[in-house]
Amino acid sequence: MKLRFVPALALAFVLAACASATGVRRSMPLVARDWLSALAAAKAAAHSGHYDDADRALYDYQQRYQGTEEAREAVYWRAVFKLDPENRGGSARAAAEQLDSYLADTTSTPHRAEALVLRRLASAMDSLGQARQVTAGDSDEARAAAEQKAAAREEELQKQIKTLKEQLDKTTAELERIKKRLTDRNP
Repeated sequence: MKLRFVPALALAFVLAACASATGVRRSMPLVARDWLSALAAAKAAAHSGHYDDADRALYDYQQRYQGTEEAREAVYWRAVFKLDPENRGGSARAAAEQLDSYLADTTSTPHRAEALVLRRLASAMDSLGQARQVTAGDSDEARAAAEQKAAAREEELQKQIKTLKEQLDKTTAELERIKKRLTDRNP
């Protein structure tokens, strides 16, 4: 008899947790709810390699809610996805432009430190790309040496980007926890 009670009790707790999370989300302002949805959709699209869809979701949100803190964050996330080496449609230059736009807005930039680092990485990646183009006219030996140097530099940059993304994910998770705590305190 007791064995049947335990799963029923566990199910009741799960349902209660789901109901409370749904209630918190419903009590959020529309701009915040839409932001969570847009960011989740963009992350899912980028994770599955659909970077154009991720960019479009963030761009649409940015246009719909211009001037909001969340719209400014959309600029930041667009830059992050444009900088991803897996994104064949992205580029360091495009990411740098988005990051410049994000950093130019001083009203609210919660990812300012990360954006500054990503901006420097974008600049370095762009310079590396330009250096590759210059070596195209060099001799075969010089070109091979330059390609080896560039490959090593790119590998180092990829490691740095991976580390930054991990730090960014941790920071984002912490911000989400803080937002949730604040939302829970202020119903």
